[in-house]
Amino acid sequence: MSHREQKTPKIAVNALVFNEKGEVLLVKRTDNGLWCIPGGHVDLGETLSQACERELFEETGLRGEVLKLVGIYSDTRNSLHISQGLEWHTVRVSFLCRVKGGSLTPSEETSEIRYFRVNQLPSLITDHARRIEDGVRNRPEAVFF
Repeated sequence: MSHREQKTPKIAVNALVFNEKGEVLLVKRTDNGLWCIPGGHVDLGETLSQACERELFEETGLRGEVLKLVGIYSDTRNSLHISQGLEWHTVRVSFLCRVKGGSLTPSEETSEIRYFRVNQLPSLITDHARRIEDGVRNRPEAVFF
């Protein structure tokens, strides 16, 4: 198989942000109307932290800082994509982040941005509930301002 024909995973990152009440920040996607943790694919030449901070800003208008790795998720049942002859799955890396500035601003990818109580989450994409649970367990109190 030539290098062009290789089918390899894509890397995606998510920014888990909690407010002072312990609520988690979620965005509503414009493409499917579902809620999710802010995030997206890593661009060529970016570190995972840079990609996470960029995606947080692009989808929410918030400037953030990566504090801690929450988890790496590679279950292909939740991330296998086959579309227009392309096949891939994503390896998802979730980070706990702290907001350093900016203001909540929807984007082309997000129609709504809200904080939710972790025990009252809306319908979420694939395994985002698990990632939120992992974030709650790994969240240091210092994340809150």
